[in-house]
Amino acid sequence: MSTITTNSAMTLQQAHAREGFDDSAAVIGELGDLHDFLDEVPWYPSTHGTYNKQLQATRLGAGTFSRANLAVPSITSGAEELTEPVKMYEADSTVDQRILNGVINAMGVRDSEDALNLEGIVQGWEFALLYNNEGTTPDGFKSLARRRASIVANRTWDASGTGSDLTSMWFFEFSKRGIYLVYPPNAEQGPGIRNQDMGRHKVDVPTGSGQMWAWIRHYEIWAGIVIRDDRALQRYANIESSGSSNILDMATVINIKNQLPSVGRNAVAFVNRTLKGQLDNHAYAKSNAILTVREIENYGPITFAADIPVRMLEQIVNTESELS
Repeated sequence: MSTITTNSAMTLQQAHAREGFDDSAAVIGELGDLHDFLDEVPWYPSTHGTYNKQLQATRLGAGTFSRANLAVPSITSGAEELTEPVKMYEADSTVDQRILNGVINAMGVRDSEDALNLEGIVQGWEFALLYNNEGTTPDGFKSLARRRASIVANRTWDASGTGSDLTSMWFFEFSKRGIYLVYPPNAEQGPGIRNQDMGRHKVDVPTGSGQMWAWIRHYEIWAGIVIRDDRALQRYANIESSGSSNILDMATVINIKNQLPSVGRNAVAFVNRTLKGQLDNHAYAKSNAILTVREIENYGPITFAADIPVRMLEQIVNTESELS
């Protein structure tokens, strides 16, 4: 995972190095991540702007046998209202006008800075989605890890690892009946990331006092996490990412699949680069019949575990705390 900062300004030396900018992916290089999660997760407008309300059933009505001339039984159901906040994650990409004046390809330099900052914004948001603590960062949402913070039967599964190299495998059933993200219905950009050129403005200098003229590009991501069916989010935790004990076990993966609402029919699993490499090796070696490789149009080969596609979420770390 790359290092993400919020207060480092571009220097003229860096600007000269970026004058040959022609492709954001090439410039970002090894700092770039795959964003498979954004390819999979559905987004829907929230019900109330900056928060979302949904009903979740708590009790179903049940009939009984009867016969003619007897009273028709009355039945009732129960439901509770779920309220989830929609949180904004934002930042400005700022480039000093004088730096652009000092290079030949000013637009290329600015585009390179904006492209790198956009990648950093997405990586930072994905990390917050996984690990943000709403207690210490109340402006953020309650992360996935906070929603699956301890071993709970049929929700959070234990690989029994206790080392310093622990990681998790996440399972989702994305749909309006399962888990999805929401955004304010009046948001200008719609779902996902807003990327707006704000033009040239006078801003405070990054160090010291005073102001400077700078070009600004604004990024923001509005998102709330909605879980309509609690079974649609499963975490396989305490997996040792190295060694030969307490590693990912396919029997547990099958058990997790069968606890998902649709028993894995619409499921997607996510792991980090380390676990994905291990799974791919086993799949290509055909050492486990549960692991297969299939070609997906416009993407390429993907490993399936118990018929669930396994995709990359690079923000999942190999240094998670042990869950109990």
